[in-house]
Amino acid sequence: MNRKEFASLVDISAVRAQSTLSEVKMIASAAKEHGFVCVFALNSFLPYLKEELSGYPQVGVGGVVGFPSGGESTRIKVEQAEEMLKGGCTEIDMVMNIGKLKSGLFKEVEEDIAAVRKTVNKTTLKVIIEAPLLEKFEIADAAKIVLNCGADYVKTGTGWAGATNYEHIREIKNAVGDSIKLKVAGGVRDLGTVLKMKEMGVCRFGIGYSSALKILSEIEER
Repeated sequence: MNRKEFASLVDISAVRAQSTLSEVKMIASAAKEHGFVCVFALNSFLPYLKEELSGYPQVGVGGVVGFPSGGESTRIKVEQAEEMLKGGCTEIDMVMNIGKLKSGLFKEVEEDIAAVRKTVNKTTLKVIIEAPLLEKFEIADAAKIVLNCGADYVKTGTGWAGATNYEHIREIKNAVGDSIKLKVAGGVRDLGTVLKMKEMGVCRFGIGYSSALKILSEIEER
């Protein structure tokens, strides 16, 4: 894998509670320099992010919905999605209602995702299932729900609740196969992990600024 191939798989982000404006500007600059697919910032920083990426239409602007808990009402999630679209977002990552999934309230979970799917229309939608918080059977249930709701990607996590591991990927793939794209976020910090997960069928990675630059350095050293 070369630098360009790696960058073509990566959404770079600064979405921690303590992420600052300077970090947002840094990830925007990194995306412009290295060709990362999309840049994600917390909602209040999106106007700054969009300004930083002005003139670089090849780099997507990413917004988050229901982040990081997923526990907001559907009405709030829809309003957030509308705000993201008005703000120029080209990709939306939303968090599934994890508590309702674990409660067996599948119909309500589906309605929540479907409402956001309808709102964003053809804009790329990834649904975060927060796999580190789920049992194996719950991961399978979550992936199937995301597929059935017409999202573009199942995304393993926010990065706030722990790391994605190979078993999480296997459970998702066993449940939905290649019927939906798979994005991994949380704990991807080295090239070896990227290569193994790509081999398993992952086609997008959500990686923090420092880890993405570290992996680029690893590629250079190979």
